[in-house]
Amino acid sequence: MRTLLFALLLLPSVTYAGQTATGFVFHDENQNSIKDSGEKGIASVLVSNGTEVVATDDNGAYELKVTDDTILFVIQPKGWGVPVNEFNLPQFYYIHKPNGSPEGLEYPGVSPTGPLPDSVDFPLNPSETGEKFSLFAFGDPQPYTIDDVDYFRRDIVEEARELKGPVAGVSLGDIVGDDLDLFHKMNAVTALMDRPWWHVYGNHDMNFDAKEGKYADETFESIYGPPVYAFQISDVVFVALDNVLFPYKNHRYMGGFDEWQLTFLENLLEHIPSDKLIVTMMHIPLYDEGYTESKSFLDEDRKKFFALFKDHPHTLSLSAHTHTQNHHFFDHDHDHWPHLDVPHHHYNVGTTSGNWWSGDKDERGIPVTTMRDGTPNGYAILNFEGNTYTYDYKVANAPSDYVMSIYAPKALYPHSYGNGLLAVNFFNGSEQAKVEYRINERKWKTAKHTKAPDPQYTYNRLKRDQISTPSPDKPLSYPVESNHIWIGSVPSRLEPGIHTIQVRITDRFGRVFEDSTTYRIIEENK
Repeated sequence: MRTLLFALLLLPSVTYAGQTATGFVFHDENQNSIKDSGEKGIASVLVSNGTEVVATDDNGAYELKVTDDTILFVIQPKGWGVPVNEFNLPQFYYIHKPNGSPEGLEYPGVSPTGPLPDSVDFPLNPSETGEKFSLFAFGDPQPYTIDDVDYFRRDIVEEARELKGPVAGVSLGDIVGDDLDLFHKMNAVTALMDRPWWHVYGNHDMNFDAKEGKYADETFESIYGPPVYAFQISDVVFVALDNVLFPYKNHRYMGGFDEWQLTFLENLLEHIPSDKLIVTMMHIPLYDEGYTESKSFLDEDRKKFFALFKDHPHTLSLSAHTHTQNHHFFDHDHDHWPHLDVPHHHYNVGTTSGNWWSGDKDERGIPVTTMRDGTPNGYAILNFEGNTYTYDYKVANAPSDYVMSIYAPKALYPHSYGNGLLAVNFFNGSEQAKVEYRINERKWKTAKHTKAPDPQYTYNRLKRDQISTPSPDKPLSYPVESNHIWIGSVPSRLEPGIHTIQVRITDRFGRVFEDSTTYRIIEENK
């Protein structure tokens, strides 16, 4: 659903044709998803038609206008959970498309739903999630082949499913890589996570053959429901947005927001107390990527989006898309963020597919697939308590304390031959982190935060160009500037032998991480 819907909502006598959906949000005690006699309605639960947001009355009843292209959905409230299907996909919506999706799409959309039911009811059941909880965030699984689906299962899901903390998860778009038939295979794999799994719409999840942009999400809707929705876990409100504008002028797509979903967000925020944390989830980052000269996000749309949070200072936004990992902080003076003393944090999460499932294969037969900023593929774990949060990045197939790579020379000649380069890549770092290093337990020095390509990644990628018979595996991308590199120097004016480089990182939450490496001073022949 796209811009036309918002415009038509301004003309209810034409659009709605007198249709009003009514129903109940209720406690589904026998968990059959049907409102049986004696099952009580739940008051003050939010329900939406994609733009309007209303609260149920004391009996759990609501009513909303509908068009012939409307998805009604309940916004999971604190203390409650929506049912999930056999793939752990949340069942929180009802699609009303009497005529179904347009004909002629390569991948199937929504089948005709027929007349509007007399009552569209939404079942809920109590949830025991406490004030402290965690959530998985997967960036771009993006399989193009069934082999890629298998890599995702073996490299990400089989490991992550064993972690006990996170109560749910979200895939931040590009669930597949253009082949929408892979949605079902990916759902079967993600179901192994054995917890509710939400999905954000990405630019590789589209029906590219749709004759109008508003129909580009028909297959996504048929499987996952609305591309714009919200749910609450404990005191945190999560909002999924579709920020892929397609088509956009001379571009295949552009990052931005249609007016109808900004209307939904505005109406939703009117119901949310100002002390709650609002986490918006989208695919394309709010900032311009910077890897090309062309824009990737519309400035005016970002201003409109930020303006909606004038009464809500506690925010976090998530994206993926870039196949790098970044933390961007928007402030009041330069970025039109409405709060002077609390910048808006945008976390561009590293991807599960890394470098599009490329690179030489490891001993398991899985591509190493390091991202072009030097971040290994993996996934984020977001930790919440009230309206505060922390985050961790778990590298796939690596110990949980593997949070940095250290580039340093293996050996140096002494004295007059100069110092070596030290480069620390703190994969989940930002300019708010502090990186220190020392040699042989001497005094700590502060490394300099520098935007630069990762030297180890650059070396590994460029040396492949010089091999006359390179590996048959799909090559990694060329390096790009990384936002989480810290530079120091490795002294050569030391005694011959082995010397230790210790690195200590303090992140923006005050947590400390340490690692070390060694290098050798070569004894000169005299």
